[in-house]
Amino acid sequence: MIRNVIGMFFSPSGETAKITKKITTELSERLDELCVDPVEHSFTDLLVDPVKEDLHFDDESIVVIGMPVYSGRIPEVCSNMLKKIHGSDTLAIVIVTYGNNTYGDALRELYSIACDQEFGVVSAGAFVAKNPMFTTIAGDRPDAFDLQQIIEFSKVSANKIRRFCGTEIKGMKAMLAPLNVKGDVPTRKPSRYPVHPVANSFCINCGKCSAICPVGAIDPSNPRKVDGKKCISCSACINVCPQEARSYGGPLYAASRVALERLYNKRKDPEWFI
Repeated sequence: MIRNVIGMFFSPSGETAKITKKITTELSERLDELCVDPVEHSFTDLLVDPVKEDLHFDDESIVVIGMPVYSGRIPEVCSNMLKKIHGSDTLAIVIVTYGNNTYGDALRELYSIACDQEFGVVSAGAFVAKNPMFTTIAGDRPDAFDLQQIIEFSKVSANKIRRFCGTEIKGMKAMLAPLNVKGDVPTRKPSRYPVHPVANSFCINCGKCSAICPVGAIDPSNPRKVDGKKCISCSACINVCPQEARSYGGPLYAASRVALERLYNKRKDPEWFI
């Protein structure tokens, strides 16, 4: 029987965390109504607490995995962490969030990794959230309609889970069919956007940006120095800065913002596979 629902997310801007937490709590509440014993839920922030050693889940847990999309892929630092996470007849729900542009192959990539790690993936979804780099794109997302869709996705996922956790006799459990998730299993190396956050004169060298950077791209002794070959433009350093001293800028950023605001002004709605 299901006893735990764990929401795991990588969320430098905080947007993926919001949606993953909502699905996790909705799922645990709906499953709690079905189970004799209470169903607990918890969260794991993979930015703050990255997976460094192998982590195993049993068949009494459901794992909700949420990832942001960068250039149509999940971040490489995340795919490396996810390969240390192992299931054992463990059910999972996988979701990606993107800034109203395209989620590309990211959802298919996340689904494939979860399957390879021996999770039984119940459902997969792609949801729109505020673009972390160009915040005028999808700046009000997720909105009321998105929230309704997130709740419906959680409800449908919970109803499907009923068929796979209603008995402790393994021979009587239904078998999960593969999901027809949009996209291809990517083979190309992830690309990186050539614009990176920089510090301004308000920087007090507190080191919080360097400490939170998931790829070690910021020099701890000089936060104004960023290694462009490492930086994935995730915005974690911007959001953690107590002085609001970090931001994107420059001619390339300004030109990209104008172009992308025009290109991605048509609303995209959530998509899911179940």
